[in-house]
Amino acid sequence: MRCVNSLAPVTRLLLGLAMVLFLGFQVGTQAKGDVSGDIVLLLGSGHPTTDIAAVAEAWKRLVHTGPDALLPLITAARKAEPTARNWLLTAADQIVASEHAAGRKVPTDLLLSIIKDTENPSQGRWWAYQWLRQQDEAYAQQILGQFLNDPGAELRRAAVAAEIESLGDIKKITPDDPQRAELLKKLKQLFDAARDRDQVENLAQTLRQLGESVDLAAHYGYVRTWSFVGPFDNQEDKGFDTVYPPEAEAARPNLAATYQGKHGPVTWKKVTTPDEHGTFDLNKVLGEEKGVVAYAAAPIVSDSEQQAEIRIATPNSVKVWCNGQPLGAFHVYHSGFEDDQYRMPCRLRQGVNWIMIKICQNEQTQDWARFWTFRLRVCDGLGGAVGRQPD
Repeated sequence: MRCVNSLAPVTRLLLGLAMVLFLGFQVGTQAKGDVSGDIVLLLGSGHPTTDIAAVAEAWKRLVHTGPDALLPLITAARKAEPTARNWLLTAADQIVASEHAAGRKVPTDLLLSIIKDTENPSQGRWWAYQWLRQQDEAYAQQILGQFLNDPGAELRRAAVAAEIESLGDIKKITPDDPQRAELLKKLKQLFDAARDRDQVENLAQTLRQLGESVDLAAHYGYVRTWSFVGPFDNQEDKGFDTVYPPEAEAARPNLAATYQGKHGPVTWKKVTTPDEHGTFDLNKVLGEEKGVVAYAAAPIVSDSEQQAEIRIATPNSVKVWCNGQPLGAFHVYHSGFEDDQYRMPCRLRQGVNWIMIKICQNEQTQDWARFWTFRLRVCDGLGGAVGRQPD
């Protein structure tokens, strides 16, 4: 048995970097190599049979090549698997560090070409912006506003933060201030651009203080209206794998149907939560009980076929479907209730899409095991709402 086969990617990366240190980082005396060939070696770094020493040597040769290797390294990282991407990006980072240590600047046009090409990995683009800022902080700050709607989370967040800071003390704005209308326009633009919860919530609070209405649920993509049916039996935790009738209709639920539940006939009931983060308490919706299963179904309208994510938070066991396709099954109870606890990619079709979840409550009787709850949102990779619920 070859022990190297059992190494996790992160372990292999650490071993590789340790090998670089072990061999000695002697960039000054390291011969330049074939950039494309050395990049190929780095791209194979995650393979179980890879010679890590050879990868480390290739990494050093690429660093010694200097700025001419920057763009090829970043471009290669676009579709690289995680271990290889780390080798590639750390090589790029070391090139810049070496240039700066020698008192040289990396050409601004080169860094801008990396930053502005959204095909490049977001981490590499963010690092390139940091490199630019180290060289010319004023210019880096000047261009930051271009990235308000950037697909990279780091650049977008930095752009939003910079724009917020540029607004100054908003509390001084009075109802009759001539700048009020322009300020509100700017705040709304920043709210639409923001994705991180702290920025979103702070901007929402500011807008509300200025008398503007804000729909947080719509911004995040939280589903606030669901149809529920249950309870079904989950004694001895058997319900998680039992296919009850609603589950067989996940592609298009029959909301007029009646089923045999745990205690007798059950029908669907439509409920809208007032919570702007889309939280539902099934103990209130269906009644507090142990050893039970419930189903929830909701339509989402998409204007086009598109990639999306379904993100759900729940302390209960849960299964998730989109248009009848199973997306995830998490047979875990009382493990926490964090935002975006489970993230599942899905493909929305144009028009109506049906999301169904199966949420199970076990038979534990402790106070901390009482929760039977969830919140779910449909969004893009950055957390912006995708689709909408029909009127």
